[in-house]
Amino acid sequence: MKPSLTPDTDLPPVPTRSADLPVSATLSVFSGRQDAGYHDPPHSHDRGQFSYRTEGFALVKAAGRAIFLAPGRGVWIPAGVIHEVTCRGPAAYNAFYVDGAARPQPAEVRVIAVSPLLHALVEAMLVDAQRAQDDARRQWLSDLILDEVMRASDVGMMAPAMPRSPGLRAICDQLSREPARPLDLDGWAHEAGMSRRNFTRLFREETGLSPGEWHQQLRMHIADTWLAQKVSLQKISFRLGYGSTANFTRAYSRTCGVPPKRRQFG
Repeated sequence: MKPSLTPDTDLPPVPTRSADLPVSATLSVFSGRQDAGYHDPPHSHDRGQFSYRTEGFALVKAAGRAIFLAPGRGVWIPAGVIHEVTCRGPAAYNAFYVDGAARPQPAEVRVIAVSPLLHALVEAMLVDAQRAQDDARRQWLSDLILDEVMRASDVGMMAPAMPRSPGLRAICDQLSREPARPLDLDGWAHEAGMSRRNFTRLFREETGLSPGEWHQQLRMHIADTWLAQKVSLQKISFRLGYGSTANFTRAYSRTCGVPPKRRQFG
């Protein structure tokens, strides 16, 4: 991980490699802050990693997917999986690396709700890291933390797969930033330097969805993030370009199978 693009001397340093952190018991726990505009380009770690935001928001791209992390949501990234992180505003996080020999641990990228117990256990390990070593206690805490991660179900807050082609990916990046943009196949195809027919064909080949379906799933994913933060349906509807709460509720219910008011988050 690299420091933010606009360094702040009050911010704690961010380790450059997971290997730089000492292996103590099973977990190596750390925390930090990131400035607005922080970007950690594509990279991987030699150990599994779990991180969650305690303040602010982040966009994590991993395994061909975009994951919006709000406070209370964490992402597990297995060893060797290439990922990148972007923060549009200031953010704070807790994180830990897991010794590769520790079992069990999730084999796939997973997004989970951070339970009060999991957060308390991580905070306890952060405090203990400043004290004299107590290997038995650290192992006990490590085991409990891994058990919480393994027991947590994936909350499904993952955006649809990102395309590989630069032209298509640029369009999808714009939609991720501006989800309220209306469907405009001709305009998107022109921006990507393609005919409408080639644009739609390649888009489906690389994402498994039509551009309209992809845009809809993206908006539902972002809606899940805001619903988990208790943002009002009226604000969500406006921010996603639905025009009215009724229109958003119908679209959400059709896509997700339940009305937004009944959506449960960890």
